[in-house]
Amino acid sequence: MPQLIAMIIVVVGALIYMFQTFGGTGDKIEGIAQKSSVLTEISNVKNGLQLALRAGDIKAGTTLNDLAELDYFAAQMNDELSDNNGVPTEFTNGKSNAKSENAYSAISFGGEDNPSMIINLITPSTAAPDARPGIRVEFTGTLSTNAGFLETQIASDLAAVADIDRATTNGVHVVSMPTDANEKDGILTIYYKDLPTGFITE
Repeated sequence: MPQLIAMIIVVVGALIYMFQTFGGTGDKIEGIAQKSSVLTEISNVKNGLQLALRAGDIKAGTTLNDLAELDYFAAQMNDELSDNNGVPTEFTNGKSNAKSENAYSAISFGGEDNPSMIINLITPSTAAPDARPGIRVEFTGTLSTNAGFLETQIASDLAAVADIDRATTNGVHVVSMPTDANEKDGILTIYYKDLPTGFITE
Protein backbone atom coordinates (compact mmCIF):
# COMPACT_ATOMS: atom_id res chain seq x y z
CA MET A 1 0.00 0.00 0.00
CA PRO A 2 2.71 2.57 0.84
CA GLN A 3 4.38 1.76 -2.50
CA LEU A 4 1.12 2.41 -4.35
CA ILE A 5 0.67 5.75 -2.58
CA ALA A 6 4.25 6.71 -3.40
CA MET A 7 3.70 5.81 -7.04
CA ILE A 8 0.52 7.91 -7.18
CA ILE A 9 2.38 10.87 -5.67
CA VAL A 10 5.14 10.55 -8.30
CA VAL A 11 2.64 10.35 -11.17
CA VAL A 12 0.60 13.32 -9.90
CA GLY A 13 3.79 15.32 -9.39
CA ALA A 14 4.89 14.56 -12.95
CA LEU A 15 1.51 15.64 -14.31
CA ILE A 16 1.61 18.89 -12.36
CA TYR A 17 5.13 19.58 -13.64
CA MET A 18 4.06 18.87 -17.21
CA PHE A 19 1.08 21.20 -17.02
CA GLN A 20 3.17 23.96 -15.42
CA THR A 21 5.95 23.56 -17.97
CA PHE A 22 3.86 23.13 -21.09
CA GLY A 23 0.85 25.21 -20.14
CA GLY A 24 -1.44 22.21 -20.11
CA THR A 25 -1.69 22.19 -23.90
CA GLY A 26 -0.56 19.82 -26.59
CA ASP A 27 1.05 22.66 -28.55
CA LYS A 28 4.12 22.91 -26.34
CA ILE A 29 4.55 19.15 -26.16
CA GLU A 30 4.41 19.08 -29.94
CA GLY A 31 6.95 21.91 -29.99
CA ILE A 32 9.42 19.80 -28.01
CA ALA A 33 9.11 17.08 -30.63
CA GLN A 34 9.62 19.60 -33.45
CA LYS A 35 12.70 21.11 -31.82
CA SER A 36 14.96 18.18 -32.67
CA SER A 37 14.22 18.48 -36.39
CA VAL A 38 14.63 22.26 -36.21
CA LEU A 39 18.10 21.91 -34.68
CA THR A 40 19.05 19.33 -37.31
CA GLU A 41 18.06 21.64 -40.16
CA ILE A 42 20.05 24.52 -38.62
CA SER A 43 23.06 22.24 -38.10
CA ASN A 44 22.96 21.11 -41.73
CA VAL A 45 23.17 24.71 -42.90
CA LYS A 46 25.94 25.48 -40.41
CA ASN A 47 28.04 22.57 -41.64
CA GLY A 48 27.88 23.89 -45.19
CA LEU A 49 28.82 27.38 -44.03
CA GLN A 50 31.89 26.09 -42.21
CA LEU A 51 33.20 24.46 -45.38
CA ALA A 52 32.38 27.48 -47.53
CA LEU A 53 34.06 29.89 -45.12
CA ARG A 54 37.32 27.93 -45.10
CA ALA A 55 37.28 27.78 -48.88
CA GLY A 56 36.77 31.55 -49.11
CA ASP A 57 33.43 31.21 -50.88
CA ILE A 58 31.40 33.50 -48.60
CA LYS A 59 31.60 37.22 -49.28
CA ALA A 60 29.34 40.13 -48.40
CA GLY A 61 26.09 39.43 -50.22
CA THR A 62 26.66 35.70 -50.82
CA THR A 63 23.38 33.79 -50.89
CA LEU A 64 22.45 30.24 -49.96
CA ASN A 65 21.75 29.65 -53.64
CA ASP A 66 25.35 30.62 -54.45
CA LEU A 67 26.60 28.00 -51.99
CA ALA A 68 24.15 25.36 -53.23
CA GLU A 69 25.52 25.79 -56.74
CA LEU A 70 28.91 24.89 -55.28
CA ASP A 71 27.39 21.80 -53.58
CA TYR A 72 28.12 22.86 -50.01
CA PHE A 73 24.94 21.28 -48.69
CA ALA A 74 23.32 17.86 -48.86
CA ALA A 75 21.91 16.96 -52.28
CA GLN A 76 18.27 17.51 -51.26
CA MET A 77 19.09 20.94 -49.86
CA ASN A 78 21.06 21.91 -52.96
CA ASP A 79 18.12 20.81 -55.12
CA GLU A 80 15.64 22.80 -53.02
CA LEU A 81 17.78 25.91 -53.38
CA SER A 82 18.69 25.45 -57.04
CA ASP A 83 15.46 26.88 -58.45
CA ASN A 84 15.55 29.99 -56.26
CA ASN A 85 17.05 32.11 -59.00
CA GLY A 86 16.00 35.56 -60.07
CA VAL A 87 14.06 36.45 -56.91
CA PRO A 88 16.16 39.17 -55.26
CA THR A 89 13.54 40.31 -52.74
CA GLU A 90 14.60 38.63 -49.50
CA PHE A 91 12.24 40.23 -46.99
CA THR A 92 8.87 41.95 -47.06
CA ASN A 93 7.67 43.60 -43.85
CA GLY A 94 10.18 41.58 -41.85
CA LYS A 95 9.09 38.25 -43.33
CA SER A 96 11.24 36.06 -45.56
CA ASN A 97 10.38 35.40 -49.19
CA ALA A 98 10.53 31.60 -49.46
CA LYS A 99 11.47 31.83 -53.15
CA SER A 100 14.38 34.21 -52.58
CA GLU A 101 17.86 33.22 -53.76
CA ASN A 102 18.84 33.39 -50.11
CA ALA A 103 16.04 31.29 -48.62
CA TYR A 104 16.12 27.63 -47.71
CA SER A 105 12.66 26.26 -46.99
CA ALA A 106 13.46 23.42 -44.61
CA ILE A 107 12.62 20.04 -46.15
CA SER A 108 11.58 18.69 -42.74
CA PHE A 109 8.84 21.31 -42.53
CA GLY A 110 7.05 21.46 -45.86
CA GLY A 111 9.81 22.61 -48.22
CA GLU A 112 8.89 25.28 -50.76
CA ASP A 113 5.38 23.98 -51.35
CA ASN A 114 4.27 24.65 -47.79
CA PRO A 115 7.15 26.42 -46.00
CA SER A 116 7.04 26.43 -42.22
CA MET A 117 10.73 27.03 -41.45
CA ILE A 118 12.81 29.36 -43.60
CA ILE A 119 16.55 29.85 -43.19
CA ASN A 120 18.56 32.78 -44.60
CA LEU A 121 22.29 33.44 -44.68
CA ILE A 122 23.19 36.79 -43.10
CA THR A 123 26.62 37.97 -44.24
CA PRO A 124 28.68 40.74 -42.68
CA SER A 125 29.29 43.91 -44.62
CA THR A 126 32.68 44.66 -46.12
CA ALA A 127 33.21 47.03 -43.18
CA ALA A 128 33.28 44.07 -40.79
CA PRO A 129 35.17 41.33 -42.64
CA ASP A 130 36.15 39.46 -39.47
CA ALA A 131 32.58 39.09 -38.26
CA ARG A 132 30.87 35.73 -38.44
CA PRO A 133 27.93 35.17 -40.77
CA GLY A 134 24.56 34.54 -39.18
CA ILE A 135 21.86 31.95 -39.74
CA ARG A 136 18.44 33.62 -39.69
CA VAL A 137 15.59 31.27 -38.78
CA GLU A 138 11.91 32.09 -39.25
CA PHE A 139 9.05 29.87 -38.10
CA THR A 140 5.92 30.28 -40.18
CA GLY A 141 3.12 28.22 -41.72
CA THR A 142 2.28 25.15 -39.64
CA LEU A 143 4.93 26.12 -37.08
CA SER A 144 3.31 29.50 -36.43
CA THR A 145 1.39 28.14 -33.44
CA ASN A 146 4.63 27.16 -31.70
CA ALA A 147 6.80 29.94 -33.17
CA GLY A 148 7.45 31.83 -29.93
CA PHE A 149 8.01 28.65 -27.96
CA LEU A 150 10.44 27.26 -30.56
CA GLU A 151 12.33 30.56 -30.69
CA THR A 152 12.76 30.54 -26.91
CA GLN A 153 13.80 26.90 -26.83
CA ILE A 154 16.36 27.21 -29.65
CA ALA A 155 17.83 30.38 -28.14
CA SER A 156 18.16 28.64 -24.78
CA ASP A 157 19.67 25.46 -26.20
CA LEU A 158 22.26 27.31 -28.27
CA ALA A 159 23.09 30.05 -25.76
CA ALA A 160 26.44 28.48 -24.81
CA VAL A 161 27.66 28.02 -28.37
CA ALA A 162 26.19 31.00 -30.21
CA ASP A 163 25.21 34.64 -29.92
CA ILE A 164 21.48 34.95 -30.56
CA ASP A 165 19.79 38.02 -32.02
CA ARG A 166 16.11 37.70 -31.15
CA ALA A 167 15.28 41.25 -32.25
CA THR A 168 16.13 40.45 -35.86
CA THR A 169 13.53 40.89 -38.57
CA ASN A 170 14.88 41.99 -41.94
CA GLY A 171 18.22 40.19 -41.92
CA VAL A 172 20.59 43.02 -41.04
CA HIS A 173 23.89 41.63 -39.74
CA VAL A 174 24.78 42.71 -36.21
CA VAL A 175 28.02 42.39 -34.26
CA SER A 176 26.74 43.41 -30.81
CA MET A 177 23.68 41.44 -29.73
CA PRO A 178 20.69 43.42 -28.42
CA THR A 179 20.61 42.98 -24.64
CA ASP A 180 16.98 43.90 -24.06
CA ALA A 181 15.32 41.86 -26.80
CA ASN A 182 13.42 38.78 -25.79
CA GLU A 183 10.89 38.71 -28.57
CA LYS A 184 8.75 35.69 -29.32
CA ASP A 185 7.87 36.44 -32.92
CA GLY A 186 9.41 33.21 -34.21
CA ILE A 187 12.39 34.93 -35.86
CA LEU A 188 15.98 34.76 -34.61
CA THR A 189 19.49 34.97 -36.06
CA ILE A 190 22.17 32.60 -34.78
CA TYR A 191 25.85 33.56 -34.82
CA TYR A 192 27.80 30.41 -33.97
CA LYS A 193 30.94 31.17 -32.00
CA ASP A 194 32.90 28.36 -33.63
CA LEU A 195 32.40 29.56 -37.20
CA PRO A 196 35.84 30.66 -38.40
CA THR A 197 36.49 34.36 -38.84
CA GLY A 198 38.94 36.17 -41.09
CA PHE A 199 37.83 34.38 -44.26
CA ILE A 200 35.42 37.06 -45.48
CA THR A 201 37.71 39.66 -46.99
CA GLU A 202 35.60 41.42 -49.58
